[in-house]
Amino acid sequence: MKSKKFISLLSVSLIMGMLTSCGGNNNSSSNTTKDDKPTSVTSVPTSEASDTTGDSENYFIKEKTTIYMWATLNDTYGKRVLNFVDAFQKVEPNVTVEYVKQTGSYNDLKDKIIDGFASDNYPDLAQCYPDHVAEYLDLGRAYDLTPYMYNKDYGWTADDIDDIITAYLDEGASYTLDGYYSLPFSKSTEAMYYNEDILLNTTHAQGIVNAGKDLGITINDGNPINADYLNNLTWDELFDNLCPAIVKYNDSLPEKDSIIDKTGKDWSVVGYDSDDNLFITLAEQYGYPYTSVDTTVGVGSADFDTKEMRDLVTYFNSAARNHYLLSKGSYGDYVNNLFTARGLLFSIGSTGGYTYQFSADNPMNVGVARIPQAKAEDGMRKVINQGPSIAFLNHPAAGDKAAANRRLASWLFYKFMENEANSLDWTLETGYNGIRLSNYESDEYKAQTDLSSTDPKTLERLKAKNMNYVGTVTDDLFASPVFIGSSGCRNAVGALMTKALNRANDATEVATNNKTNVENWFADALNEAKKGIKA
Repeated sequence: MKSKKFISLLSVSLIMGMLTSCGGNNNSSSNTTKDDKPTSVTSVPTSEASDTTGDSENYFIKEKTTIYMWATLNDTYGKRVLNFVDAFQKVEPNVTVEYVKQTGSYNDLKDKIIDGFASDNYPDLAQCYPDHVAEYLDLGRAYDLTPYMYNKDYGWTADDIDDIITAYLDEGASYTLDGYYSLPFSKSTEAMYYNEDILLNTTHAQGIVNAGKDLGITINDGNPINADYLNNLTWDELFDNLCPAIVKYNDSLPEKDSIIDKTGKDWSVVGYDSDDNLFITLAEQYGYPYTSVDTTVGVGSADFDTKEMRDLVTYFNSAARNHYLLSKGSYGDYVNNLFTARGLLFSIGSTGGYTYQFSADNPMNVGVARIPQAKAEDGMRKVINQGPSIAFLNHPAAGDKAAANRRLASWLFYKFMENEANSLDWTLETGYNGIRLSNYESDEYKAQTDLSSTDPKTLERLKAKNMNYVGTVTDDLFASPVFIGSSGCRNAVGALMTKALNRANDATEVATNNKTNVENWFADALNEAKKGIKA
């Protein structure tokens, strides 16, 4: 499963220059492959390298140092972190890690951190999304992790670097300045959950194929629907062939035997839980512009208003009006609720929230497949990289030595949490994606993906399928550039997609008028996105 990784590193001289300031950075970079660069970087100042000679215990942190980690984890996940805190105390006894659970949303956490900058009341490590880090970086509090990651004494080894999933490292280097400003923590992606009891049922699977024949459509080369077919769907195959056949077949059944409950106005074949993810993923899959960053000036731009993307959204608008697709925004609630109530056959959502795709009150066998693609060939597939990371924040007010110790202690604690054993523990216990390739290769992980040890129509079986799935898409993950205003771009295209998938917006419109609607939606979204982009 391991693949060659491409890591962008700053030159040693530039790293030295950066570390003499509080979060300041230089835009110059040196791009080399992992095999071409040295396995370590030794440019961290001596005060941070912590000479180990003369100390029988060889601790990296000599002085009593306290660091703080803030997160919005639930109590179950928080206890896992506290276990890491206790174990780390034995590794670095001079370091005290204070884990503080924060309430509210991720954005609430970000706002509290920024409010605390003026009074030095903010953490050293914080659960985050990349958009948050862009703001921390702009305010001079985020710092480059490159010299810690590659230090010869306390950095990651070459094997460690090779073990971390490429997309997760790339996300941490996707900001307007060169270097790494966040590292992976509770990562996830998206999957297409489906009703196996219907779609893989011999009678229904053949019935859908036969309905397609009546429409002049060939599905799965005329064979009954199977898991491999569903795992390799394209959007064209889904909307042009499978969905029409499913709707025709459903309409041919007595209401009591229907495979989709059409008693509610919001029934559909497919539901998508994130309007913004859908737009961004489509742009990536089809190779159309979304956003970009000019690294020479450190400024981003919104590039998504193109004819190609307008045509694609128009195509999805047509699918929505035919009851082939709805979203959280157009439905007004999480689509998994409609899925478990049998108002959908497919529910596309986060792998980190797989438990919501199952209802103990109305259990079914839930399949897990890759989301539909522009092209289904190897190397062309794309699924979004999402889920919280960890931001590292500098404390210049603490003084040079104390601030240096806090930075180093933060790195050491993160490195400890994400070593091979602890990262495996985290993914096994939480269901979040393992950040290391070795997580998926471990006997413990493979044991949890063994369907033979689970019962049908149980959450345990869905968990096993979900864990098996996330290990198959590590090479397909992507992340978008991050800059001041990138969150506004995300919100703008999400609102655009909600309008496009809301059947009430234009149910009586003819196609020519709908083209004007789409153009207006794009113009509004672009204007809204530009408001937050820092010039």
